[in-house]
Amino acid sequence: MLTLIIDGEWNLKRNFMKRETLFSKGEYCGGSFGFLDSLRSVVNKVMPDRVVVMWDGVMSGKLRHDIYPQYKEDRNKSWDSDSYMMTDEIIDEEKKRKYSILQQKIKVKNYLEELFIRQVEVDEIEADDLIALYIKLRLPEEKIVIFSSDKDYIQLVDDGVSVLRPSDNKMITAENFKETFGHIKENALSLRCFEGDVSDSIYGVDGVAFKTIAKYFPKFLDEPYSVDRMIQEAVELYGNKKIKFFEKIIGCRKIYERNKRLMDLKNPMINEKSMQEISDIRDCIIALEDSNYIQRSITNAMKMMIKDGYDKLVWNENMEFFFRPFYRLVVKEKEFTKNTIEKNT
Repeated sequence: MLTLIIDGEWNLKRNFMKRETLFSKGEYCGGSFGFLDSLRSVVNKVMPDRVVVMWDGVMSGKLRHDIYPQYKEDRNKSWDSDSYMMTDEIIDEEKKRKYSILQQKIKVKNYLEELFIRQVEVDEIEADDLIALYIKLRLPEEKIVIFSSDKDYIQLVDDGVSVLRPSDNKMITAENFKETFGHIKENALSLRCFEGDVSDSIYGVDGVAFKTIAKYFPKFLDEPYSVDRMIQEAVELYGNKKIKFFEKIIGCRKIYERNKRLMDLKNPMINEKSMQEISDIRDCIIALEDSNYIQRSITNAMKMMIKDGYDKLVWNENMEFFFRPFYRLVVKEKEFTKNTIEKNT
């Protein structure tokens, strides 16, 4: 079984930014229509047996913020620092855009229900933690493709877990990982801990990045490195070579361990509710065996698209063609239903 997993919040906002000038019936629709358009494209490419969309819950990131209060603070600061230059009209427009994203999220979730896309959202939990948890709890025969450009997910690449990058449509696998990034997959998290993630206000060790690590620790490219091993080797080399880089490595443990706690998706930040939700969405039946079920569900999605005015945005005005990739998906969900019932009888 092949499962496609999508970070819902990321895909919604990515499409909103790409299609910021797209309107339907006087309302922003780039995020919602773009989400559906990109989803149909990736479903057509990957041909999964099921699709799971993970959403950020209310107060998502709280668990990390409790540990590290600076977490994601710059995302609001950047707007606040410029707000004194904004007129009331611009501020109202910004509020309208943010409100619109929330409204488009609701629309997308309703569409996904009709298309038999599995969805999970848990208060205080971020989508990437839900994705990581799903991978930990996946079925033995299940293979995973994560659709995202977020660098955090590459640490999850392994046998049976791949990442499809939307920027170049490249599928990153355990087999081509080193060719793609220049180092083995076992060191992906270590590198993230050293470099940090400025977009989340998680700051790394200044001056320590892939190029400098590869220069002074060439074995990093081919052998698993713990922070202990790197510090030990830095101490041994520092005696003969007075290089500032080694000083930073020797003194990096506090920052490294903090970042590891924040960024390690092999140990996601979850709660009991998320454990239950992931188990439920993995095992539950979402499609009936009724032979007319597929057409009814797709027809409902088409009616919603006409009501929202999105049918005017379909390039050839053929909505059946637009939704065609989802027909196979619903068939696969029906097969899962049949097999599950047979196992339980």
